[in-house]
Amino acid sequence: MRKIILFIVLALGIPAAVAAQEFPRHQLRAGWGDMLFESLAFPKAARAQGGKGFTGHLFAGYQYQLNKVVSLGGQLDFQAIRMADMDNFDLAVMPTVRFTYLRTPWVELHSGVAVGVLLAFDNKGGAEFSPALDLNFVGIQLGNGPLTAGLDLGMLNALSGGSKIYLLGARLVSVSLNYQF
Repeated sequence: MRKIILFIVLALGIPAAVAAQEFPRHQLRAGWGDMLFESLAFPKAARAQGGKGFTGHLFAGYQYQLNKVVSLGGQLDFQAIRMADMDNFDLAVMPTVRFTYLRTPWVELHSGVAVGVLLAFDNKGGAEFSPALDLNFVGIQLGNGPLTAGLDLGMLNALSGGSKIYLLGARLVSVSLNYQF
């Protein structure tokens, strides 16, 4: 009987506590970003020879809203560049911080930064690590409820010293589907 009473109290109390929040604390994102840098750096793949080409940047992330302005989280970014002679892949893992400067019931504006590591590897056994930096100059989130859509303008960079450029100004435009609770 105690378990049933505890379950009822929790079932009624948790939604009320969540509804009392001024904003959702958790957000999951999944999205796609453009590959302008890659299409300029790898013109053979841009022509999609042999049915190959680019995946674009596929990304997923999580953010925890600390207060009305600051949220912390992390993101994974993956892309493939498939050429006739070799396939190249990039996987970035980056902790993130985001600053929300406008929050209305239907629109949110934010900016952010992520710093982490990029693993560049290919289908012939090559692999290298590089520092990665993702700058989100301005992002907009549209929607009122648990599901929202996002559009971000920024740039993902990965440079190793001054001589190796893995990404420079990649993922200039990103779109995402977000779930917040």
